[in-house]
Amino acid sequence: MEHAYFRIGEVSQFTGVSKDTLHFYNKIGLLVPDYTDPDNQYRYYSLKNLWQLDIITTCRKLDIPLETIRKILSLKDNRQITKLLMEYRREAIRLSEYYRRVAEDILWYDGENERIESKKGATDICEKWLDEEIVIAGSFGKDARCYHANLQNAVKDELRHAPSIKRKYGYILDMDAIREGRFIKRREYLKMSDSSYAHIPPENLYKLPAGKYIVFTLQIKNEQADFKPLYDWTDKHDCEIDAVYAEELGLQLFPYLDDYYCEIKAHLKN
Repeated sequence: MEHAYFRIGEVSQFTGVSKDTLHFYNKIGLLVPDYTDPDNQYRYYSLKNLWQLDIITTCRKLDIPLETIRKILSLKDNRQITKLLMEYRREAIRLSEYYRRVAEDILWYDGENERIESKKGATDICEKWLDEEIVIAGSFGKDARCYHANLQNAVKDELRHAPSIKRKYGYILDMDAIREGRFIKRREYLKMSDSSYAHIPPENLYKLPAGKYIVFTLQIKNEQADFKPLYDWTDKHDCEIDAVYAEELGLQLFPYLDDYYCEIKAHLKN
């Protein structure tokens, strides 16, 4: 061999790139040793290979995909390479924005579960003014058990386009049932962080009216709940309610249907 050639172990030692990685680059045709000894079939890397490996290592540190690196190696023109890298930069910015939102959503979900834990056992009941809100609501169904399926059908396109998981589920309750301690959901609704609701049919948009509400935390077990604090409050203050909404304290991904907490919002009749 008249030129300087190096065995794979030497290249690994020089560069810090593992032999397994070098074998992989060879296998996919990204970095093929320039010289094969005809006597023993050993493969050797040239100085050109070391230069190519330096380019590959630099690009990998930029998290550039292997196929893009293959194009960079084939171009051999810094202007064209810069143009290709600028295209990748735009994609990297798009991905960084995506992962920033993912990180925010994970932090939000952690906060949701902390909120649930902090509200368990709370007994405070108060009167609040709440502004009007537009929510996505499933249609009424004859079978009360269909409330969630009806909502999912209404919201499927909006969820598909939503950039965030941030959302809150709530229910419109059966007024007659609550005096008997039954938690019957006549309609389920959903609030999302983006409230434009561009993919929701008008019939599935529902207004939670502005006004005075009685607000408190309630535990629901097996669709049973103690609404006595609500009626004790209305009797004491000589007032009536005309609608009751229940909103889950936080988003939970694990099944919890037999024991969970809601914030009750009972709308005071004018």
